[in-house]
Amino acid sequence: MGTGELRQRGQRTDSGRQSGAREAAGVDARSGHRTWWRNVARIAATLVCLSVCLSYLITETALWGHQSKWTNWRNYVPRRQRVFTPVELRQYDGTSPGLPILLAIEGDVYDVTLGSGFYGPGSPYSLFAGRDATRAFGTNCLSRKDHLTHDTRGLTQGELAGIKGWHALFDNHQRYVKVGVVRLDPIDPGAPIPPPCDGAQPKPH
Repeated sequence: MGTGELRQRGQRTDSGRQSGAREAAGVDARSGHRTWWRNVARIAATLVCLSVCLSYLITETALWGHQSKWTNWRNYVPRRQRVFTPVELRQYDGTSPGLPILLAIEGDVYDVTLGSGFYGPGSPYSLFAGRDATRAFGTNCLSRKDHLTHDTRGLTQGELAGIKGWHALFDNHQRYVKVGVVRLDPIDPGAPIPPPCDGAQPKPH
């Protein structure tokens, strides 16, 4: 075998060694990159678990007392939004065992069963259950049945703002869940507007 052939074979061997070393280095780099992310993920998961445990010990909640619709697990359960008629909605006023307590504001229906102390039978605000009483949320009037309606004609800007505020409260509540809408009858523009209420009372919280 000639000297030139030996030199060429030696060069190929050196080239193969270098290529193998580069491949090994690449594998090590990729493996190190994956290991780094796994370590970060483990540390993050450990910190989250510690935070949840400490929160339960100190505040008896998982998120340091923070409560909103996003901390209500029921909001993450897929559910079909139902369309109620006013007659159907009346069945959910808390008087039928086994049925949830529902109320509506501005046409949106919420399950307020976990607030039965406010809306259940015999509670101060049971008149809100099983209906859309949007007007009463603006006027605070629980003593007049003609205010337990979705008719908002004649309300002041402050009363309308109050309705929006209560709607936002139900929509973002930690214990209440929107379950559908109620198909309300249109208000006859010629019908009498409910008169002001002299015996207004505080609304539920």
